Amino acid sequence: MQVDRTLELNDHKAVIVGISDASAPFLSVPIIHTRYSQAINFVGRERTQLSFVLAKSAAGVNLDEVTHRIQAQTGLLARTTDEFRWDCIWYYLKNTGIPVNFGITITIALIVGTVVAGQTFYLFTLENLKQFGALKAIGVTNWRLTRMVLLQAITAGAIGFSLGTGMAALFFELTLRKIATRGLVLWWQSVVLTAGCILLVIIIASLLSIRRVVVLEPAEVFRG
Repeated sequence: MQVDRTLELNDHKAVIVGISDASAPFLSVPIIHTRYSQAINFVGRERTQLSFVLAKSAAGVNLDEVTHRIQAQTGLLARTTDEFRWDCIWYYLKNTGIPVNFGITITIALIVGTVVAGQTFYLFTLENLKQFGALKAIGVTNWRLTRMVLLQAITAGAIGFSLGTGMAALFFELTLRKIATRGLVLWWQSVVLTAGCILLVIIIASLLSIRRVVVLEPAEVFRG
């Protein structure tokens, strides 16, 4: 796409006079903006000629009042920008397989992450049973040992989260202007949600290690 380029649409020629830097659509297809009369010539007359009309209200007019007046006078559905945005979101959630596919992917990632992290922490605990036993022998309480395991797990999780988030942010920044990935950004809500998921994984993965430390008898360690 470039300015002054000529396109042929259904035997009609059109010249590109400008390119807008609008939000990227969900599908990687170009969107052409033109007058309704020209769009009819390009597409041809069909039974359903119009999907929606984009309109702007006068300054100072309440949008809810405008939508109610349009619906009352035309019998057509009128939506504000936010309402139309949520209509599109709910359409994809209810009528497509996108939520299921993403849900399965996220669930598998959480399960795998929990299993791998849990195995790693548990092996670390097993390799340091003598040290934990020595701490118990000198009077360190189970609660303090539990906090030590959690601190180690949170530190490892924070380092991994920082590296992963940094690489993801760098990827989005480098591909921001690419056609295929234009519009993909890293929202702070996604970062917070990811941090919450990682914290949940850390807690679940630490339970086995904490249980092994709590039931540990110092005498058994020194006897071995």
